[in-house]
Amino acid sequence: MNAFREKLFRALYAEDDKRSATGTVKVLGLLIAFSIVLAIIATEPVVRSSQGGLLVNLDIAVAVIFLIEYLARMWVAPLKKGARRGIRGACDFAMTPLAILDLIAIAPTILGFITPELYLLRIVRLVRIGRVGRSKRFRQSIQYFNQAIAAKKEALLISAIYSGIVMTISSILMFFAEGSIQPEQFGSIPRCLWWSVITVTTVGYGDTYPVTAFGKIIASLTAICGIAVIAIPIGIISAGFTESLGSETFNDEA
Repeated sequence: MNAFREKLFRALYAEDDKRSATGTVKVLGLLIAFSIVLAIIATEPVVRSSQGGLLVNLDIAVAVIFLIEYLARMWVAPLKKGARRGIRGACDFAMTPLAILDLIAIAPTILGFITPELYLLRIVRLVRIGRVGRSKRFRQSIQYFNQAIAAKKEALLISAIYSGIVMTISSILMFFAEGSIQPEQFGSIPRCLWWSVITVTTVGYGDTYPVTAFGKIIASLTAICGIAVIAIPIGIISAGFTESLGSETFNDEA
């Protein structure tokens, strides 16, 4: 029994010891993602009305698996380095934030309260997915990304200033061009700023648009400048990431 407990502990807590995530942890991560997708689908009335029984059964099955995982983690928690032994160690585990989140996520189903709103409590288990990503490779990727951001922070700041200038100037010009024509949409600079943000980011909801010739010219120039607003930060971050990765590779070879 002790050997099985030790094996179970290594399977569930490998990431806490900075080892690569085990197959068990990866499967649990996929199950968390599946349960969240299930919770999202369950909010659709059409699907719920036609497949309600299946959704309930799947939710119960997922909740039972998570409950088993919760109890298993509680059982082996006293084996962690520095943890108290016996019941006290298990109680310490039950009071940790991740354990509380796990319990909140599965409690509605276990207690029989299955509603679309409570389905969404599965989303809190996204925090658990972060544990799956504590492998060496994942940590290195995050480190490279952080280094890229830190190395290019001045360039990113300049890019942010440029974006702010483009949106501010286009909002002011659009206010003068369309403010009197469409007061509901462009009657103030803050209202124009909404249009500018949507245009610069190339989202283009279409709920607000100019109708005058001058307004259309401003919109065209804003859209063209918006390409740079999106492209410049992406290029800066990509260059920084490549430099960080290349520097690490050079150090490894040296």
